[in-house]
Amino acid sequence: MRRRALLSTAAAVSTAPLAGCPVSPWGEIPETVDGAEVTLRREHTGEFEFEEPSPHDDAVLIRAVDADPPRLTVRGRLLDGSRECYQVDLIEATLDDDRLLLRLTTEDDPDWDGDPCSDIGQTHPYEVAVAFIEASVPERVEVRHGDETVLDEEV
Repeated sequence: MRRRALLSTAAAVSTAPLAGCPVSPWGEIPETVDGAEVTLRREHTGEFEFEEPSPHDDAVLIRAVDADPPRLTVRGRLLDGSRECYQVDLIEATLDDDRLLLRLTTEDDPDWDGDPCSDIGQTHPYEVAVAFIEASVPERVEVRHGDETVLDEEV
């Protein structure tokens, strides 16, 4: 219970209005970013294969740079609270010539109306698909779960 109370307090602080604007500091979940289309899925559309199985945070990069339009997909899993009450959220997506940065976190699911949830850590699968409609494919992809870098690879 203490952890949920701390998370609630942190969430209340992090969504405090900045300069009179009632928005969270990272803005809305991006759907497009500098000429690229970004899609967040809270499940995988394919296999999640990682070199060494682990219950911890992991992510893999899937390249389709010869497709039309070129695409990159990140499949991952984020370890946090119970699956019933928490959901993965994309809180930052930035793109420049040499790097695509995706930052994800888990937050309380606003649609959850069931019983109170336990603080048992569970993995939350996700997939972020990026189609480069007008932008060129960057040289690197960096994925962060919160502030921890879980993937940093050349394309």
